[in-house]
Amino acid sequence: MFRENENGSSILEVIVAMVILALLVTGLNACVVTLINSNITSKEMSEATSAGCQILDKLRGSDYESIMTSSDQIKGKYIRCWTVTEDSIQKKIDLKVSWPITDKKHSIMLSTIVARP
Repeated sequence: MFRENENGSSILEVIVAMVILALLVTGLNACVVTLINSNITSKEMSEATSAGCQILDKLRGSDYESIMTSSDQIKGKYIRCWTVTEDSIQKKIDLKVSWPITDKKHSIMLSTIVARP
């Protein structure tokens, strides 16, 4: 007949445990996907900032009279556009780095000032 002290689990308990596990794994999966996307965005932003700093360093090191508004592409992924405004004592360089090239969904802005020698 029926024993009071059975060892083991009923099928209902196993199903409930599997449903709880499935919910936990689904939530964890969403967190991992978000983390991966965040890492990709951070890497792209870091590369864009580095590309922007490189051109600003190059412009600061170049001849004062040769600094002018222009743009270029780097690594086939980033577009760097800089605008130079000048007054009697300095040139201000405003740089925008945009990516991806196709839709320019993301961008950063950097600025520097170069004094007249």
